[in-house]
Amino acid sequence: MLPNFLIIGAQKAGTTWLYDVLRRHPDIFLPDTKELSYFSRLDSDGRVLDQFTRLGRAWYEDFFAPRRSERAVGEVSPMYLCDDAAPERIAAMLPDVKLIAVLRDPVERAASEYWMTYNKRASMPPLMDLAEDGSNLIVRRGLYGAQIERYLRHFPRENLLILIFEEVMADRDRALDRLCNFLGVDPALQPRDDLHRASNPATAYRWRWLHTTSVKAASALRATRALSWLPRLLKRAGFNKKIRALNAVEFDKPELTEEERHTLRSLYVADRERLEKFLGRKIEAWPR
Repeated sequence: MLPNFLIIGAQKAGTTWLYDVLRRHPDIFLPDTKELSYFSRLDSDGRVLDQFTRLGRAWYEDFFAPRRSERAVGEVSPMYLCDDAAPERIAAMLPDVKLIAVLRDPVERAASEYWMTYNKRASMPPLMDLAEDGSNLIVRRGLYGAQIERYLRHFPRENLLILIFEEVMADRDRALDRLCNFLGVDPALQPRDDLHRASNPATAYRWRWLHTTSVKAASALRATRALSWLPRLLKRAGFNKKIRALNAVEFDKPELTEEERHTLRSLYVADRERLEKFLGRKIEAWPR
């Protein structure tokens, strides 16, 4: 069994919330593991991942083996949107797949990823230093227009649903109706309770080494065919949640200054115009 839909991104744009919510629909199957990143060439830090080449199709299919009779079968890997190799790889294996992209104001998205990365590392250059480097991954991941165009070289327009994160958060019921209709499942069967709970709130870590070690260990086990079942078993047993709860501390993300916002927003002007032309409308939820 292979998926018939993918949520391809963007990173830090509500994909964890979507994963948690859509898993509750009785006619939607999502594997226990979020972010398989099978089609990605690079990981979130820009290092070569390439599970597509190393692990093969059988490894990927195994995550969907528990599917019963659900009509919509998918996975959520937000790095697919910005990975230059992913569209061609997805098209080769899943030519008719439906694609969902949730796009967040690129300025807020960059700031959110910056502070997430900051909390995982001992040090980070200032965000404005990264903004001056046009090749920096954190900044470039907000160039949605170019990323969408890359997908349209391999897929017809009707296979792609684009949602705006801020609009989704403002009217979550309407967004879920659109998603269910796009996936061909009954919106009335989608549970609507607790939709306003944050699924992936900003946190810092008591012990960075514990977070890094646990993430690397889980990734290594998933990438080992004989042991890929173990991280799923630990997740079902609640082990992951216990580790995160033990290690998490509250973190108040610093607000960008107006000067910082202006500097970052200027980097996305041309790409935003490309995106809005593609959508056929202005994105009013994003400041200009």
